[in-house]
Amino acid sequence: MIHVEGVTVVYSDGTRALSGVDLQVDRGEFAFLVGASGSGKSTLLHLVYRELVPTEGRVIIAGQDVASLPRERVPYLRRNVGVIFQDFRLLSERNVWENVAFALEVVGASRREKYRKVPLALELVGLSEKEQSFPHQLSGGEQQRVSIARALVNNPAILVADEPTGNLDPDISWEIMQLLTNIADRGTTVVCATHDRVIVDGMRRRVVSLVGGTIVRDARGGGGYDEP
Repeated sequence: MIHVEGVTVVYSDGTRALSGVDLQVDRGEFAFLVGASGSGKSTLLHLVYRELVPTEGRVIIAGQDVASLPRERVPYLRRNVGVIFQDFRLLSERNVWENVAFALEVVGASRREKYRKVPLALELVGLSEKEQSFPHQLSGGEQQRVSIARALVNNPAILVADEPTGNLDPDISWEIMQLLTNIADRGTTVVCATHDRVIVDGMRRRVVSLVGGTIVRDARGGGGYDEP
């Protein structure tokens, strides 16, 4: 699903965010990215959904080289990549149903497709009864579930999460991570960047550790956080 080959990213100000990174994440795999702030976790996620392209090397997502992808084809790539953010990024003037449907609007889905897919996504995250609620009427955990439903509504092959539990209390964090685990178990590739040592140690999934833009440890058997 995700193939990163010899990737280096240098920003326009000269900052080197990644250096010679190689990484492969297979279909249905759940992998954590861990490391201190500035270690390259978010940059690596940005490459997956083509917010960035590499300065050197190749990023292959679902068989497509993201750097060579024409701009008009990027929305089609993003149908295969759902994104979950720490700050939810919900539209305050839209209700839950409309927030999830928005992900379908941006890829030109029909009205019929929206009415078929949105209820399924909300059911998956346990929010069917909240579809008419607005973001300010929801708890933090419920808002994150809406963002997960929005990320899943296009049935993506890959789901990337950037600190998805950063604004949540520990109990709700565990609920969100269990939901992401269930999604991976259904065949979706999940890559999650986090600072949450307790979550990583408890989940016992693959852990990829970054320091200074390079991968220094890749524990496929669930080696725990153990940040270098």
